[in-house]
Amino acid sequence: MRLSGQRFLSVFMLFLLVSGFLAAEKLVLWTWYSTESGEILKDMIQNGFTAKTGIEVEVLLVPIEDISNKLLLSFIGGDAPDVVELYSNQVVELGVRGALLNLSTFSDIKQVTSELNPMLLPPLKYKSALFALPGEINWTWTYYRTDIFKEMGISAPQTWDDIRSTATKLKARNLDTFYYYQGDALVVGKLLPFVYQRRSDIYNKEGTASNLASADNIAAFKELTELHTKYKLVHEDPSFTTFGTGQTPLQILQNWYYAGFEITSPQIAGKWDIALFPATKQKDGSLDRTNTGKMLTWSIVASTKKKNAAWELMKYLGSTEFTTAFMQTNNKVVQNRIFFSNKNSLENAPFPKEKIPLAREALATCRMQTAVIGGFVANRYIDFAFNKVVLQGDDPEVALKQAAEDSTKEIQRKLKEFDRYIKTL
Repeated sequence: MRLSGQRFLSVFMLFLLVSGFLAAEKLVLWTWYSTESGEILKDMIQNGFTAKTGIEVEVLLVPIEDISNKLLLSFIGGDAPDVVELYSNQVVELGVRGALLNLSTFSDIKQVTSELNPMLLPPLKYKSALFALPGEINWTWTYYRTDIFKEMGISAPQTWDDIRSTATKLKARNLDTFYYYQGDALVVGKLLPFVYQRRSDIYNKEGTASNLASADNIAAFKELTELHTKYKLVHEDPSFTTFGTGQTPLQILQNWYYAGFEITSPQIAGKWDIALFPATKQKDGSLDRTNTGKMLTWSIVASTKKKNAAWELMKYLGSTEFTTAFMQTNNKVVQNRIFFSNKNSLENAPFPKEKIPLAREALATCRMQTAVIGGFVANRYIDFAFNKVVLQGDDPEVALKQAAEDSTKEIQRKLKEFDRYIKTL
């Protein structure tokens, strides 16, 4: 049957309208997940998100070390993605500069964040603006060789006093103890738990100056540096080798090392275990086990023309459905054991069931570094102070007070640089 010219035109216009609607609902997502994990992500979005919503998603791999600068360039050039995966320490400065959307503007944001540990949000917020949602998370806890500890009559360390005592006993047998933070701010990541366990922070509440020179933070810094100067914890260690050989049978590391030890040292299966992060005993006798770590996060780029569709994708990526399936599939394909910040998915993590309560408490006591403008650069002054004390023998209080002064100058310099952006928040 032949269509009349008018009817043909109507059908053609309807086709264009529908095609345009569908094209408008195609999102671009940048991720650093590569090879097998990247393919798993693509398949899950295709079969789990697109199949239900009709929103197409093009998933592109961008190496994590390039993603921040590349995002700014693409944002300026007008070809930025709609959703991007970032490290948590990259989020706030990008957000304040206007490159990331403020997620607090969505009406259901409180419902979404209620499924998260609230201590994971400070690195993603500035004032009332929230620029990302946490995704994969790495907290810190303790690994120890049960066979060596049993032979020496040592129990799993629960506090920093236990760590010091155990390190001394191990050193008497020429064995080592290793405390390490894997991330951009190596020393800051080791210092923060000592600070947080004293109910303090390294910045003032307004985020306008360093708080390193406070009495609590000086005590925290001394406690950290003495682990190396007095108790001889090693500065560097090839963990996967030395844990397997037993040379370093006590190591305080992030959770992703668990699968690493399983893969690299199958010969010690059943001869090692984990414990919660070392605690500081409080005045009331309670133990504060606050640890820190790092996160991958998801953000919506401010230039997107598909804000609502991007928000639906963000919610999917943080959902119990996605995080549970992504963890389990990665474990089957890649043999890793990853965790997500969604509290509900933790129960179904690919992890020994008897260890899930430890993981639950580790997540609940994981506090990320507070974000301040200029903090990313200011962190280096803590590194300088640590090296002065541990490598050169300088006085820790003098070194940290200098770091406080230099950090404040950097923060205030950055605040002036960002002032025109901050006024718009």
